[in-house]
Amino acid sequence: MAYISNETINEIRNKTDIVDVVSKYVNLTKKGKNYIGVCPFHDDHSPSMSVSPEKQIYTCFSCGATGNVFTFVADFEKISFVQAVSLLGERVGINISGNIKADTKKDDYFDIYEYASKFYQNSLFTSLGKNAIAYLEGRNIDKETIKKFGIGLSIQKVSLTEYLKNKKYSLEKLIDVGLTNENGNDIFINRIMFPIYDLSGNPVAFSGRIYNTKDTSKYINSKETDKFKKGKILYNYHIAKEHLKKNDTIIIMEGQMDVIRASTVGINNCIATMGTALTKDHKNIIKNMADNIILCFDGDKAGEKATVAAIELLEDTGQNIKVVRLPNNMDPDEYIIKEGKDAFLNQIKFATNLVDYKIELLKQNRDLTDIKDISSYVNSVLKELSSEKDDIVVELNLKKIADNFNIDYDVLKNKYQSLKNNKKILPKEVKPKKVYDKYSMAENRLIYYMLKDEKVINMVENRVGYFPTQSIRELSNEIIYYFHKFGIVPVADFISFIADREELLKTLKDILAMDISENFQIEEIEDYIFVINEYHKEMKIAKLNKEIKEEKDPLKQAKLASEIMKLRGGIRNDIRN
Repeated sequence: MAYISNETINEIRNKTDIVDVVSKYVNLTKKGKNYIGVCPFHDDHSPSMSVSPEKQIYTCFSCGATGNVFTFVADFEKISFVQAVSLLGERVGINISGNIKADTKKDDYFDIYEYASKFYQNSLFTSLGKNAIAYLEGRNIDKETIKKFGIGLSIQKVSLTEYLKNKKYSLEKLIDVGLTNENGNDIFINRIMFPIYDLSGNPVAFSGRIYNTKDTSKYINSKETDKFKKGKILYNYHIAKEHLKKNDTIIIMEGQMDVIRASTVGINNCIATMGTALTKDHKNIIKNMADNIILCFDGDKAGEKATVAAIELLEDTGQNIKVVRLPNNMDPDEYIIKEGKDAFLNQIKFATNLVDYKIELLKQNRDLTDIKDISSYVNSVLKELSSEKDDIVVELNLKKIADNFNIDYDVLKNKYQSLKNNKKILPKEVKPKKVYDKYSMAENRLIYYMLKDEKVINMVENRVGYFPTQSIRELSNEIIYYFHKFGIVPVADFISFIADREELLKTLKDILAMDISENFQIEEIEDYIFVINEYHKEMKIAKLNKEIKEEKDPLKQAKLASEIMKLRGGIRNDIRN
């Protein structure tokens, strides 16, 4: 991890309220002295994450995600701990970028793509970029939009590879990040370049489009890397999330040109899936973006299929989902160009609610003048309505069906009620809890209470020989060291202190996520210490028992048995004491 002083990290954390930060990503509700919300780190359907303003930590009691404000931002934004510290530092007026010695293995990727993005943008505004500028302006993409989205140009006569090699990046590195081919030539040549950003706004890939030539591939994208995975990227997320403060609606589209086009008419709360289907990773991001979702995919059959798949994925998030289906197979880019801003704004304003869309979809491939098809359609609608939670929506649709098909309302109501009553309620999936033996339980609780009370730290330091588990042993040593250095061990600051030691951090997170009582008695701590110290004697006894079984000499067997009796006597004396 790049080095930042512990004092600086703690200063940033002390000036940052975890509730304020987490609430920018997750809707939080106050419950008692804590706040609860839907966990963004697993497929959570009901609030299972608790945020403690007192401890300045968050904990999900379902998936076990735990940490302080830095680990939350790092995990949510998919950035490093150091980047999270830097990001939050900027928000409270502490600039640490000049004091960080970067881990080049991690940071080279972002630096290379930053250089490449600026290189392409500069190329667009040279004399060699006139044709590309004319092409973009012909598609109603003005210079302000070009700059907003960082659009650039790759030119055959000017080598990005050579430019980056002059920046001291090796050819192997440039091949590895996907900008150069095995022959040492640029991957992108004579294409308009659209940078693709990660959730934090760092360029991590490119999409290159032809503009004055013919090619079997209209677009080519950077290869997937550990920093760029389509299933985890949402185009324009870093811009759209800033506009959600005024508009609690996210519009999901298919491609970056749709998003860019919407931006030209003042609609900035759009994201795109980069031409791929929505994934569970996308879902976990989207469910915390806004309460309302509008699906606005291409108007063709493929767009309809993508819409249905998106509904199936997002329906259980509890968000209000609406659908826009554009006419004449048009995508949003085409529709805005041909029909104009006001027409598209009306499409968004009067988007179809989810129930109406599903009911309309059920009409497909049915002849609604045929009695059997009518019966099949009505039964399908009733089945769909049996999942609807809004009784008014159900009532209005039952009356509409009764009127449209001249069916007795009571017949429909009875059938609907029967379906609703018989609907199977799937049991909530419960993550199996890890089972701990008495020694592990004692270890975990001692660590937990060491973080709460210095008396426990002193008792462990003076009376525990060593913990059986190595990670617990190391964690205990770090707590004791931190206490002697700073005189106090705030859990949120201690998390930062061990953030670069993955195994220790994981162990601590597991302990914090356990359902351990906040209160304890000193007698309880005494019992835990006894259990830990007993462990070592039991291990010695087990070893001696094994030696007895392997020993042939009766005298030596008797000697080993005597040692076992002494150890057992020591255990009994410890119990009495």
